[in-house]
Amino acid sequence: MNNNCVKKEETLSSGITLLREELKTIPSKPGVYKFLDSEKKVLYIGKAKNLFKRVSFYTQPKRLNTRLTKMIGNLKSINVEITNTEIEALLLESNLIKKFQPIFNILLKDDKSFSSIYISTQEEFPQISSHRGKKDKVGEYFGPFISRGAIYKTLETIQKIFLLRNCADSIFYTRKRPCLQYQIKRCSAPCVNLINKDDYRKKVSESINFLSGNTKVLKDTIAEQMRIESSKQNYEKAAIYRNRLQALADITAYQTINNENIEDLDVLIVKKENRYAVVQTTIFRSGSNYGSTQFFPKINQENTIEEILEAFISQFYNNHLPPKLILVNCLPKNNSLIQKFLSKILKSKSTIQIPKRGLKLEILNNCEKNALEVLNRKIFDRSSNRKNLELFSKKFKIKNNLNKIEVYDNSHIQGSHSIGAMISFSEEGFLKSSYRKFNFSSVEKKNLDLKINNDYLMMEEMIKRRFKKNSTLPFPEVVIIDGGKGHLKIVSNIMNKLSLNNIFLLAIAKGNNRNDGNEKFYINLNQFIELDRNDPLRFFIQNLRDEAHRFAIGVHRNKRNKNLFFNPLDEINGIGQKRKQNLLNYFGSAKAVKKASLTDLLKVPNLNKKTAQTIYNFFNDS
Repeated sequence: MNNNCVKKEETLSSGITLLREELKTIPSKPGVYKFLDSEKKVLYIGKAKNLFKRVSFYTQPKRLNTRLTKMIGNLKSINVEITNTEIEALLLESNLIKKFQPIFNILLKDDKSFSSIYISTQEEFPQISSHRGKKDKVGEYFGPFISRGAIYKTLETIQKIFLLRNCADSIFYTRKRPCLQYQIKRCSAPCVNLINKDDYRKKVSESINFLSGNTKVLKDTIAEQMRIESSKQNYEKAAIYRNRLQALADITAYQTINNENIEDLDVLIVKKENRYAVVQTTIFRSGSNYGSTQFFPKINQENTIEEILEAFISQFYNNHLPPKLILVNCLPKNNSLIQKFLSKILKSKSTIQIPKRGLKLEILNNCEKNALEVLNRKIFDRSSNRKNLELFSKKFKIKNNLNKIEVYDNSHIQGSHSIGAMISFSEEGFLKSSYRKFNFSSVEKKNLDLKINNDYLMMEEMIKRRFKKNSTLPFPEVVIIDGGKGHLKIVSNIMNKLSLNNIFLLAIAKGNNRNDGNEKFYINLNQFIELDRNDPLRFFIQNLRDEAHRFAIGVHRNKRNKNLFFNPLDEINGIGQKRKQNLLNYFGSAKAVKKASLTDLLKVPNLNKKTAQTIYNFFNDS
């Protein structure tokens, strides 16, 4: 027996001994257990109806597969948390997995937040808008819409047909005349009373019926209105109804299935190939297809599709409201518990079902075909990404196993609105969840004081922040900088100070004509490599740099736009939304508030003398 085998047996034995000792105090109650390593990092989080029985399982070496053997070998401590019920344990487990991201759990890495359509029915003239996040505002919600295109197209159609406002309250209550939406016949201008409350409410009610799937009555009503106006020879009005009818036809065609026999349901398909898996999610609401998306959970090769589905449902529906029916291609492990978990969240019965016949089986089969195609494409992409990483590693003689590359870029306009951007790449492709942005307000001030545009200061600040000691994001094996020798010198000095000499640095300097194909790739201050214009490695590095540039430009644009809409009233202590609205209603704009005298400010409704003085001092103190 070799030394490695002996060492593995010793560490496994040590882990089992620890568990047997801990079992003396673990109760036979429902709860959650956490396995931790020597650095107190969470290895695994599990739930149990009976904690004692569940933890006892890990003390039986013959029942442990390769993954569990490795896990118990790294185990140094265990924490347990008791719950009242097994369902509570499942909810807690889901939250803790999301928080700690244990390496031995099935992880829903790319959890997405979907948008809904929101109608603020509590208002006198309700607003329609897209909504993402918690549904904590009073009103009607419709969705979720998986496709961003689907929600925008639906909102556009509703505005064309029902002429509902989509403006924010701060704009609505300060309008003096109709906006462009009214001119292009997408709003009825309730802001200036061009429609009365009852007629507007009727349109809101019709839009709710439409979003609830009741389109047939609506089509008949619009067609009848078009016929009446046409018979009166009011052809302009008839044309308006015709356009609304066409918009309605377009949106129902866009939603590929519109069938009253299909209730609110989700379709979940799990496909697995070795260590790769996909969960395809398709959402139907009120007979309409709201779109599909795919998730690629982090799994081990030994995980079954039943285990993957259980983990997915517990993590996904902990953040999204489940429907009454979920169609699946396999039942999740602990199906009975999972259905109770879903029903608790929905506050009504939620059922998981494998359809046997009819339209539901047809829908499932179509989704299953799509999921298989997506998985095959993902496997191909990962293989291609791995080849690119190997190509890079070979060309630049990377000593460590290359798993991740980070690329850094910055963006500004003559030193203002400065931001830095970092993107990550691995065999899984671009790791969007690991992207980071850096604001440089302190660097901007230095630049202004020195009257310079200093890219070097920005790069220095960005690298220092990224590689600080308490960073929770794992470090890469390679760092690519969009810049020349000067940038490389700055970054190299920082890495030396931080004792991170094992990270390979590469700087991309543009050629004399600053165009693609003439770049110099600096691996140190005195050595660079030039790649052939058609070299696949050059295309790969260029793709990485372009993604960093795209991300930097996008973040910079958002920062610039926020400043364009910046309201100085938001900076004044003691001025909340209501007082701000009163000020804008009275003066018409923040600019007018700034020019107002103390006497004028005291005339604003519900504004006391102390607050008026605070506002006046804010704008007039030097």
